[in-house]
Amino acid sequence: MSQADRVVVICNLQAGTYAGSHGFIGRELVSQLCGKVASVMVVGWSAASDWAIKGAKYVSGDVMDADRILEVINGATVVYQLTTERDFVIGARNVAEACLRHKIRRLIFSSTCEAIYLGRRGRIDESAGHDAEPHLRNPYARAKVESEKLLLQYHEAQGLPIVIVRPSITVGRGGPIAHGGIGTWRAPTCLVGWGNGKNLMPFVLVQDVASALVLAMDAPNIDGKAFNVGGDVFLSAREYVQLVGEHTLRNFRFYPRNLMLFNAKIVMKTIIKRLLRRNGQRQYYRDIISSAMFSQIDNHGAKKALGWQPNADLNVFIRDAIDCHVPALDPGDLRLTPATSLGRFQEGSRR
Repeated sequence: MSQADRVVVICNLQAGTYAGSHGFIGRELVSQLCGKVASVMVVGWSAASDWAIKGAKYVSGDVMDADRILEVINGATVVYQLTTERDFVIGARNVAEACLRHKIRRLIFSSTCEAIYLGRRGRIDESAGHDAEPHLRNPYARAKVESEKLLLQYHEAQGLPIVIVRPSITVGRGGPIAHGGIGTWRAPTCLVGWGNGKNLMPFVLVQDVASALVLAMDAPNIDGKAFNVGGDVFLSAREYVQLVGEHTLRNFRFYPRNLMLFNAKIVMKTIIKRLLRRNGQRQYYRDIISSAMFSQIDNHGAKKALGWQPNADLNVFIRDAIDCHVPALDPGDLRLTPATSLGRFQEGSRR
């Protein structure tokens, strides 16, 4: 990172919203960049933002508008692309071509752990690459894989200085406490998990994701590479839900889901829709078992190449991922009890 760097962060935020996970990751990233580089420009659908960080400039722009992207990137030395679930591949192409045109020194693309296949037991690192069968995944994962492939093709063919960062289940202030990555929330306090909910999941604090993105600016010899950014605190979906319930003093509940039975129901629905000649988005078993996260993400590649050190302390995780969402209670609130839940979860922080 240099005081001479001019950074453009493309978040595609709308005024008054966080625009999903990349919205609150973008806010933390901009916060960490401001004051450490020459300038930070945030590009979104609207020039205004309710989460504006002092020291950053906010302008309107859409990744679907190639001319506008070419204009806003002019003069930048580093570009971050943290887009939402809208036209990933076309947006990636527009940003890549603008970066090549203006000869930026590095483009950092925020992908997702959903771009890799997590349905096999055991540890998985960057050598596995993105999912080799993206056509059997959900539209979000498929689009991220196709974007990664496109950007790496630009790197091979035209020397695009691209680095791909794949955040895992990102939590913290500004993000959702009821994170959709660990299951299906049937109600604000009711989670239906993927499987029995005992698989250890790769949670990561938003400040650690932003730190990895910042480090990717200057780490040497990483162009054309992708990094899995998962934290060092591993909890199962059951453990996370129980911790959230005990720290918010609300009745959070976890319900298991039989994956084989769930898949059979999906197959039957698909057959019925075909007989009735109705179109619909099909869900594949490969996607279902990948969502259960049987694989454990190995983050040593990011640690070694980026010099990255994510939080490994369960106490810090609870403070920054859960307690930050808990409003202060009146001393007389009947929900208050002297019990504490942290001790039984000390084994949950396993690496």
